[in-house]
Amino acid sequence: MERKSFSNSRSKRAGSWLVCAMFALPMAVHAQSIDLVVSNPTPVQRVQVVEVDAKKVYQRLGRAYGSPLIVRNVFKQQVVYQLTADSLLLVEAAVSPQRKAVFHITCGMPRAFQSAVDGRLYPWRVDDFAWENDRCAYRAYGPALQQTGERAFGFDVWLKSVPGLVVAERYAKVYEANQEEKRLRSLGKQQEADSISLNNSLHRDHGNGLDCYKVGPTLGCGAPALMIGDSIVMPYCFKEYHVRDNGPLRFSAEFIYLPVNVNGETGLIEHRLITLDKGSSFNRITVWYENLRHRQKFCAGFVVHDAGKETVRLGNDYVQYADPTDNPDGHNLQIYVGVLFPNVKSRPRMLQNTRLCKGVSGHAVCETTINPHEKLTYYFGAGWPGSGIRDQKAWQHEIEYFCSTLKEPLKTNLK
Repeated sequence: MERKSFSNSRSKRAGSWLVCAMFALPMAVHAQSIDLVVSNPTPVQRVQVVEVDAKKVYQRLGRAYGSPLIVRNVFKQQVVYQLTADSLLLVEAAVSPQRKAVFHITCGMPRAFQSAVDGRLYPWRVDDFAWENDRCAYRAYGPALQQTGERAFGFDVWLKSVPGLVVAERYAKVYEANQEEKRLRSLGKQQEADSISLNNSLHRDHGNGLDCYKVGPTLGCGAPALMIGDSIVMPYCFKEYHVRDNGPLRFSAEFIYLPVNVNGETGLIEHRLITLDKGSSFNRITVWYENLRHRQKFCAGFVVHDAGKETVRLGNDYVQYADPTDNPDGHNLQIYVGVLFPNVKSRPRMLQNTRLCKGVSGHAVCETTINPHEKLTYYFGAGWPGSGIRDQKAWQHEIEYFCSTLKEPLKTNLK
């Protein structure tokens, strides 16, 4: 049943070959071609998703926007591409230091490619919305959870140790296990039920990662918030969501929150636009507020637990940390999280626990201000040894590398 206050937008596969097929023209006229040249101005190897204006591509080809395309590398192999909701053509490019990579674009029906990203709502799981790429997965809490009164506010992290999509399968398995567990307990078979629960728990690694990050009444990993003095106004669960892009190279969705009153401002409605690309350790998030009339203090960051507080690192424009998981003695691993403000003047700092919950020292945040009509962009992400981040030093390198790619992006040119 649909809630009046909840937009139940259905996640759709946005594979370019499906979208383009709707606009296919006769193959006989697919004669023109152009080259996409991607240049790497830096002295290090780069592999990332690049973007160009899709409208310019179709203008050069003389075809209707959305017509199917084939993108090939120099070996004439087809490579995956994506058309986004904001009219960008995406291609994943690997470019050697200070060299160029060339992609040949023609009209035609491409072959199907496996998506590297996915995001969707899981209504049976109290309106969880989860999204992932080939490196990590994340979760935002929805209106059904808020209605239960459970205090879970920020973004959750689900660890992955394989590049393939795993979240939908995890949810499906735990749903089936829950049904079987209930059946067994109704028959008095407690030992069998306990075994089903343990062998299908999301909080245990069954071969592709696990959920062992603890959120509770905190920002979790990377959530934004307004502030009153040095206190965080904790955001609750989203009211509605709209998926904009869902693969194969980029996921993006907008989350809209219930109105709040802060510092004399009334009816402030928060919007979060989250984008996650294949291969990236960091989500891009843009935040803005409806009805904001005056500049307000703003922050984004992550929860710091007592067992890991000594690992907090405050940089010039970032905060990072090694989280000890929800069971340090059992898991014996760390989750590396970070929030980056590379293009916004901010104050990285530690906010102490103000009776959040037991075991929480506080939050590490980047603090700044946000103005009426402003759209503020920052980045958040996570990693762990299973995804190739072997320790906190490696996580620091990952942060520095990512920030360097923003300062010196790969350059694209159509010829």
